[in-house]
This record gives sequence, structure tokens and C-alpha cells, in this order.
Amino acid sequence: MKKEKIVGYGELLLRLTPSIHSQLIDQASSLNLSFAGCESNIISSLSNLGHDTNMITSLPDNALGKSANRFLKSFGVSTDDVIFINGRIGTYFIEHGASIRASKIIYDRLNSCFSKEKINDKVWDKVFNNASYYVISGITPSLSKQCQDNILKSIRIAKSNKVKILFDLNFRRNLWNKKEASSFILKIINDIDILIGNVGSISDIFGYKYKPSNNFSELKKITKDACEFISKDFSFDLIGLTIRNQINATQNQVGGLIKINNNYFIGKSFKLDIIDRLGGGDAFSAGIIHGLINGYDPGKIIGFSNSCFAITQTIKGDVNYFNEEDIFEFGSDNYSGYIKR
Repeated sequence: MKKEKIVGYGELLLRLTPSIHSQLIDQASSLNLSFAGCESNIISSLSNLGHDTNMITSLPDNALGKSANRFLKSFGVSTDDVIFINGRIGTYFIEHGASIRASKIIYDRLNSCFSKEKINDKVWDKVFNNASYYVISGITPSLSKQCQDNILKSIRIAKSNKVKILFDLNFRRNLWNKKEASSFILKIINDIDILIGNVGSISDIFGYKYKPSNNFSELKKITKDACEFISKDFSFDLIGLTIRNQINATQNQVGGLIKINNNYFIGKSFKLDIIDRLGGGDAFSAGIIHGLINGYDPGKIIGFSNSCFAITQTIKGDVNYFNEEDIFEFGSDNYSGYIKR
């Protein structure tokens, strides 16, 4: 397997979940503690797949911050450039949905130490030396003007080092509005090499109009049309869009497509019972980078990425813990969930 260095910049959040799966916050008497965040999920998944990774983030100089740092290191992520300062860690609570009740996220991340920290140019110069990919998302610039400035500066330095940039649109309406998101993303869009998203994010940020559907075949067509829509004004090395038919909170059909060299590739989709709704798109992104680094053909890239997306939804937590062999086996035609002895 080929290894290349991948850098991520984003907030690592404290994740709190009722100890009994699908329980409401109102019902819970205890919470499970973990850590997650879009960019850190991608970086951790890539590290788990054997790549050299480096996470740039800021954490509080206390027991929570040290625990979050250990979480990253447990996957093999380099945390040499993590900054510890006085302040608070961003937090979110998740109520897992069930049947017709949707999952719900409550954020408590205003004025976190990450949102306030200015990253020194020397850090960017160091981490982008010999790096191949830089992972960022639309969540980070929604947190503060300082985060926006950090992204603008880091992109400039990454580009000067010929580092490829993966950007996940990841629009969060609880953090900023569509106008704010569009205004910032247009500042960086011509520097993006790999664009990740879905029909909803392209609609929210770029105004793509579509009629919602509960038919997966129709969703594939809508997603391809969304890809064409964004391609009219902007050019990328690769566009990767996830597809999710949410039958209800528990039962989903998931897949995705990529556009590369003006050709579309749509891999196998998966019908599954959701264990944890979060992190699937991040696993999809990690699968794309892994496939590109290893020289997979486009059909193999989307097959692998869709498998990453789906298999991550079958475990608790946001990170894809599975190795390459597990993921390929999961995506094979003869996989049926039998006990492996």
C-alpha cells in the first residue's frame, strides 16, 4: 500500500450520547463520552487505513483536551502540532433516532478555544512540507472570523506546496446561513481540487433546485444533475457526492457517485439498519483519498468509498475503524453478514 502525508484542520469536539441507544436526552441519566469532528473523522479513518496523517486543531489545556488528544493518537494521527490553550472544548450532544423519529444534534461550541486560535504561518509551512492532501470542510469557517482567516492563509500555503485540497461542503444551518456560507466558499472554490457533498449541500450553497424523492434510482439521477449543475461554473479534479435514501431514521439505503475526467462512476449501494447516523460521509471522503493515493481506477474508488460510507453506519461512533480488507469484503457481492470463524 502506498502512503502519503495528509493534513487536516478542524475542531475536535466532545461527543456526548445517552448511554442507552436511541434514548432522549430528557430520559438519560448517564452519557457516553467520545470525540468527533468532520476533519478529524476523515484524518483518523485515513490513519487507520495506514496513511501518515497530521491534525491541526486547538484543545483546552485540561483533562478533556488531553483525552481528546489521546483519542487522535489512538488511531496513529500525529498530534505534534496540536495547540493547547486556556478555554473550553466544543461539545455536541446526539440523540439517536429510531423508526420515524429523527436523530437530533445539540451544539454547545460557541467561543471554543479552537474558534479563537490563530494558527502561525510557521505551523502551516511545516505541516505542508511533503504533504499530498489537505482536508477541510464548510463547518470550520462557520465557527468564527478567525477560523476563516486560518483557512484562507492555509490554502495559500498549501497551494504553494502543491498540496491537493479536499473540501467537504458540509453546510450546517445551525451555525451560519446560506448567504454567509456561499460568500465564503466562493472565495476558496477555485482552489479546491476534490469537492465532497450531497444534493442538499449543493442546493443550500449554490441554489440547485430539485424535487425530493424516496426512490434511490431517482436520487442517483438527481445527484448526477447536481454534479452537472456545479460543474457548469467550477472545475475540480474530482467531485464526490453521497446519496442517501432515508426510509426512516433506522433504515437507509446509501451510496454515492464520483465525477472524474468528465466521466461518472456510481458504485454499489447498500440497504442497512443504521446504528450511528454520523460519520458516514467522512468515511466516504477518506475512501476517496485512499483510493487516489493507491492508484485505484475510478470504479474501484467509488466502490471502496461507498463501502466505507455504509460500513461506518453499522458501528457506534464517527470514525471508520475498519481496515482495507474488511471494507473490500463488505463491498463484495457475496457478503451476507455471516459469523466469521
